[in-house]
Amino acid sequence: MLRGNENENMLPKKAVDQFKELYQKRYGVKLDDKEAEFRANNLFNLYKAVYIGPISNNDQVELKNQYGYGKSKLQNN
Repeated sequence: MLRGNENENMLPKKAVDQFKELYQKRYGVKLDDKEAEFRANNLFNLYKAVYIGPISNNDQVELKNQYGYGKSKLQNN
């Protein structure tokens, strides 16, 4: 089942894999890749909406260097 724009604001696979592991430890439910990707991205988008304001250029560079993504992955254009 497709929900929304699946290519929008996608987290890296490593982040989704970490989410899957944490989710299984916390809730005892093993998510498939699609469901984990959907839930991880939704959680991240909620976090952005609540806690993150506009991202500065310095923060964009740091995120890109540390995690492999920057403004295009963190903000709706």
